Amino acid sequence: MIPPAPSPAEPVPMPFLHLLSLILILTSGVVQAADPVAYWDFGTEETAPLEIRGNVRRDQAGPRPPEFPDMAADNTAVQVDGGYFVVPDTGPDSDFDFTNGDTITLEAWVNPTSLGEGQPRYIIGKGRTGSPKFARDNQNWALRVVGAEGKAKISFLFASKFSSDGKHWHRWTSNEGFPVSTGWHHIAVTYQFGNPESIRGWVNGKPTDGK
Repeated sequence: MIPPAPSPAEPVPMPFLHLLSLILILTSGVVQAADPVAYWDFGTEETAPLEIRGNVRRDQAGPRPPEFPDMAADNTAVQVDGGYFVVPDTGPDSDFDFTNGDTITLEAWVNPTSLGEGQPRYIIGKGRTGSPKFARDNQNWALRVVGAEGKAKISFLFASKFSSDGKHWHRWTSNEGFPVSTGWHHIAVTYQFGNPESIRGWVNGKPTDGK
């Protein structure tokens, strides 16, 4: 279930990216969860129990009225310039681990100010922490934006079990996007692991196909 964007009137570096909120929803293949597994609104230090690494600026102005009338007048965000947040993982089979039959929904408000053609910027990802305890490419999933055709498009990266040809990485890029450095935009993606046809994306509340 994707809530509509309010009407307008494990960690990886995220340079030059403003973040208002991140929502992570996990459901089984049958039962739809009503509440998100994780939600960060970056309103205060206390409501976002995250470990900061590098250059992260809190208490930045987020989307506010009158352009976004559903937002609070003092709404705040974070600015990530080469730094990132760390979210502890409780271990195997945690709420952040996904396998065939699981459904993941990721959504965020973002304001990228710089994005080159073909350049991905991570919003949130599971794995690839650089820890010597794990393989270098131990990434389960990631929500990103990528520069394409002069726009910022949704980029969803996920891993599956190794196939006979050794491939297990998959990348989905939305057909629709938004111009970079034009303020705040809402993006979302949902996917049932093991079902490639299930991927759906939304940009500013409007559905988009991808490939």
